[in-house]
Order: sequence, then structure tokens, then C-alpha cells
Amino acid sequence: MKIRIVAVATLISTLPIATFAAAPDVPGHAILARAEGSALVIWDSTTEVADIVKDKLDDATAKSRLERDALDEAAIEAPKLTNATSITVRVVYTKSGDVSPVYGSPTFEGVERYATLTMSMNDVKNDRDKWKEAVAGTAALPSWINFSVSGDLPPR
Repeated sequence: MKIRIVAVATLISTLPIATFAAAPDVPGHAILARAEGSALVIWDSTTEVADIVKDKLDDATAKSRLERDALDEAAIEAPKLTNATSITVRVVYTKSGDVSPVYGSPTFEGVERYATLTMSMNDVKNDRDKWKEAVAGTAALPSWINFSVSGDLPPR
């Protein structure tokens, strides 16, 4: 029994930690919902949307910010997707309603599906058009990265 524990501890200690440390810091939470075929990541961007509202960003700037963050989420998840043909990041956020007189806090109004980012895993793995530079924010997004807005942002 002790031998197995040592073997597992040794295996964990040899994992490439630098891979995780190099990942960009994206606000919110992401869940890998499907890892094979058409991979799906659901990114809860509520924190980022709240900052957008607080900073009173215009629609174009807000869209660009969410697009870059969705691309960052794709970059974080892509190395895990060995059997995927494409990756989709679904950008959602929690909508809040009026303040409840009973609890004194905003009520839950639902989840808004704001946008979808889709990329081919072949292009991702081959770094087509140097898309990794786009993640760093130093280059324009390649044309093969599809960011489609289907929802609305809260009023600012």
C-alpha cells in the first residue's frame, strides 16, 4: 500500500507545473463540458461583465475584451483536448434583477448566452497565423477564429 502512495506522489511531482503557471489569468470560471469531437468550454464571464458595466465600456470595447478572454480560455483548455476536432467557448453571464426587499440583494434573473468562440483544433495545434500572439494581445485575431455575438450586455 505504501509503495502505491509513493509512486502516485512521485508521478504528481513530475508533472509539468510550468504549463499551468503560464496560463493567462481569466476572470470568472470555465468548465470543460465536452473534451472529444467538438469540444465545448462554458465560460461564466459574470465577473468580467460586472467590470465592463462598472467601467462603462462601449459595446465595441466590451466585445473585444470578452473576445480576448474567451480566446485565453480556449488557450488554457486546448492542450487537454487530444481527441477534439474543434473547440468552442460559450460565453455566458448571470443576469441580476431588482433588489429583493426581503433579502436586500439583487434577484437572479437568468443566464445570458452572450457569444460563442469557435476554432479548428488543427489550426490551434499548428499555430496558424501565430494565433498564440493574439492571445497575448499583441496581434489581431486571425480570420479563422469565429467569435459570434448572440446576446446582449447589461446597460451601462
